[in-house]
Amino acid sequence: MKVIWKRPDGFHEAVPSDYIVVEVSENSRIWLHKRDQENYPFRVSGGWQDEDASQKLNRLVNLIPKSSREWVSYLTELFNHSTTDSPQNFLKREQEWLEELGRNLKGDTWEVEIMTETLKKLKKMLDQISEEFLHAL
Repeated sequence: MKVIWKRPDGFHEAVPSDYIVVEVSENSRIWLHKRDQENYPFRVSGGWQDEDASQKLNRLVNLIPKSSREWVSYLTELFNHSTTDSPQNFLKREQEWLEELGRNLKGDTWEVEIMTETLKKLKKMLDQISEEFLHAL
């Protein structure tokens, strides 16, 4: 499995106004497509479930600037479609999945840095939203 970053130039013949820029760390920002939140900014490849993994990852990344309510809503949707009965185990499995993705980043040095910082941000956001998510179930 590999995770790559899709550069904004040329994606859907987009222009800069098709994106928002989100800060993921002090030194890293990422462009998010305003409409296509399932297929941009990353692609997971190398397995039979790569399209689903790409869409899941991209939906999580596109939640970075969103409210906790939107995070809880999406996590609830994921949990309801998961094979686990325990919300705590579900959150643990999501964190482990993000860790695994982080070990399989491919690209130029700066691309890998942005992807690494983005995955760190996602893990932090999952930690921050966990109590609200558990309470909502």
